[in-house]
Amino acid sequence: MSTNGNGNNRDKDPDDKKIIKFPSLAERDKMCREQHEEEQRWRKQYRQKSKAAHKANTQPFFKAGNIPPFSRALIASFWIVQLSLYLLISAPDRYEIFQTFGFVPANYTNGAPWPWTTFISPVTHAFIHGSWMHLFFNSVMGLVLCMFFEKIFGARTTAIFFTLCILAGAALYFILSPFSTLPVIGASGGISGLFAAVIYISMTQTGNPLAKRFSKHGPWPILAFWALLIIIPGLLIGQSVAWQAHLGGYLAGISLLIGMKKGRIKL
Repeated sequence: MSTNGNGNNRDKDPDDKKIIKFPSLAERDKMCREQHEEEQRWRKQYRQKSKAAHKANTQPFFKAGNIPPFSRALIASFWIVQLSLYLLISAPDRYEIFQTFGFVPANYTNGAPWPWTTFISPVTHAFIHGSWMHLFFNSVMGLVLCMFFEKIFGARTTAIFFTLCILAGAALYFILSPFSTLPVIGASGGISGLFAAVIYISMTQTGNPLAKRFSKHGPWPILAFWALLIIIPGLLIGQSVAWQAHLGGYLAGISLLIGMKKGRIKL
């Protein structure tokens, strides 16, 4: 290696370029810290993005603010009536209300003058429930089915559809038990109608694997199966379950929806 007069390197040895220099311990520690910090920042960003994507793509199972107006009003009316009947009214008076505002076929066939309540009981009976379990079941089923139907057809159509199914349930009960003195109470006719409509819509929906399996016969095998589930247990249980009203609402739900789909019925 040559040097200048001051003792400095005049030019470098070419072999110096072939020397691999390893970082010092302090430099290695610094590099490790920077790498660790960078990895931590990356992990944090990944968690934040994953959380945001999951939140954006995930809908809550139930959110009160998403309940459509008619569904909300219907379930609220069930509970207002039930709380009033069981917290503010005595048992004898409550039974009298069942007989007055429940649907009693004998009121129309016993030859006695019709009180004014006989004109509204085919509807009012749907808002009265005989027990808290009866109310709870109808509230859950009614809310789920009504929300599904209302989000497709809107509040007005859902209200008319539900009412017609209630009336159909009362009508079939009257036809099959015209002299019954037992009051029919509960919204099962309307709920059964909504249930039939939801089955029909689901079984005719494009992309439904179950619909593809039954594509040859359409929704009818499933609809017939559920109709049997209404009739047979009702016959076995007896008068404690108004299966006639369930069936009437169920058949009305199928008929109304088909008429709506074909444009023959506008609600």
